[in-house]
Formats: sequence, structure tokens, C-alpha cells
Amino acid sequence: MDAKKNLPQIADFLSKSLSQVRSMSYNLAPPDITKNDFLLCIKNLCEEFKESAAVELRLSILENTDASFLKKEEILNLYRIIQEALSNIAKHADASEIVLLIRNENRDEEKGIYVFINDNGKGFDTEAGFDTEAVDNKKHFGLKGMKKRADLIGAKLAISSEKDYGTQIKIIKPKNTIQ
Repeated sequence: MDAKKNLPQIADFLSKSLSQVRSMSYNLAPPDITKNDFLLCIKNLCEEFKESAAVELRLSILENTDASFLKKEEILNLYRIIQEALSNIAKHADASEIVLLIRNENRDEEKGIYVFINDNGKGFDTEAGFDTEAVDNKKHFGLKGMKKRADLIGAKLAISSEKDYGTQIKIIKPKNTIQ
């Protein structure tokens, strides 16, 4: 076996392995979480998503959006919910566009952070809802995880979808939820 012939393949393999390890490390706890900056975490997540997914992503964070009240655990769980939603869209929706909007409450709405994720994909049947007993263990595992994370931090999660009309995800993390 001629080692010199295999060096390019070995180097490529090592490079891909290193990239995978970095990605796994980042996914365990994104570095921005330590800064307690939810909006920065989401901006970075979206930039990473844009580089790896074949879906157009538009992020809008309304001016003066305040997420400073979020605790580290809440930031991580909201991040994971959004990350899972984006991942599901990229894998399953056949969408060409995603719009992610983050804002605080409007007028009479409950104070907190509001996250809206909309895609123009093929949609899916939401009849099973989020009842963890009703949802097949082999299907909708990501949806169940999103719901559990939302419940863990006192957030409200609503998903509506219709075949051929995409999916809309709404997450509300109230400001004064007592844990």
C-alpha cells in the first residue's frame, strides 16, 4: 500500500471528522449561550443554517426586542426548539423559504418573547397533536421534544399546518413565568 497515494483521502477524512466533532460540541451547548444573549444565539444559528441548508431563511428581529429577562436554561431551550424546527423544515418540508420573526408583545398581548416560524413547504397532518401518548414514538419525535422543552420553561408552543400550505410555529415565552 502506497501511503503517499492515500494522503489526500486521509486528510479529507480527518478534516470531515474534525468538522463533525466541532458541530457536535457546538450542538451540546452553543458558545453564545454562556453570554446569556438569546438574540445573538439565534442570529448565529440562522447564519449557520443558511450555510448548510438549501432553504432561503429570512430572520427578522424587531427593533428594541428585549430578551434580557431570559435565564440561561430558557435561552438554551428556546434555542433548541428553534433549531429543531429549522432542522425539521430542512429535512421534511420541501420548503423554499422560511421566515423567522422574533419580537416582544404587542399592545394587549402577554409580556414576553414571541417567536414565529413560517415555511412554504408541503405541510403535514397535525391531527395527532402533541399528546405524547398519541404521537407515534417513531414519528414526530422532534415535535414531542419541542413540546417538552416548551413545557419545561413555561412557554406556549402552537403548530399549525395544512397539506400543501406550509407550517406555522408560534412560541410564546411569558416574561413573568414562575418556575
